[in-house]
Amino acid sequence: MNHITFILDPLKSVFGIIYSFIPTVLGVLAALVVGGLVAREAGKLVSAILKRVHVDKVSHEIGLTHTLEAGGVKRPVSDLIGTVITWGVTITSLVIALTYAGVTIIGPITDPVMAYVPNVLTGIVTLMVGMFMAHIVSVFVRIIAANTGMPRPEMLCTFTRWAVILMAVGVFVDKIGFGFLLTGTPLTMLVGGLSLGLGLAFGLGGKEHATHYLNRILKK
Repeated sequence: MNHITFILDPLKSVFGIIYSFIPTVLGVLAALVVGGLVAREAGKLVSAILKRVHVDKVSHEIGLTHTLEAGGVKRPVSDLIGTVITWGVTITSLVIALTYAGVTIIGPITDPVMAYVPNVLTGIVTLMVGMFMAHIVSVFVRIIAANTGMPRPEMLCTFTRWAVILMAVGVFVDKIGFGFLLTGTPLTMLVGGLSLGLGLAFGLGGKEHATHYLNRILKK
């Protein structure tokens, strides 16, 4: 009898531990499964809504599609935003599952990231709106310049578009926390480095053109 008790008592303890973990395991699995399904459907729904309101067409007209393709992103903007939503909901469900499981280390890890995400999203939206406004304002300037007889309407249009885009890029850089690069010594170093790089690129790569233009200037 003592031998049986000696064997059954540890087994009872083991089964008791396993039984106490069953609700937690089921809760974690439910959070992951439901979160995955919601993430997939939410991404599809957002993508479909964006397609319905012709976001892809607008992004193509303002040049955002070309910019993304130049960076290696071949997917439409609507699908890209849908994918971001899917991953966002998936990560949220994972955080909920780990929190339910009692993994408290996830808080210190994700809190800074979650606090940073709104700034990134705000910067991206600002950049997209800035590119859209750059297209509208540049067309408006070209129409006015062409109808008032101003010289080089196309050049004014291009200058205006890039001025608005650069302003939007500056706001984006500030929103994502790198605004210090646009002030003081970092800005001076950045502008100096770009100027030096462009000067070397033109002087070495376009040596013949540089000689041609300098000869024309000297002759005049």
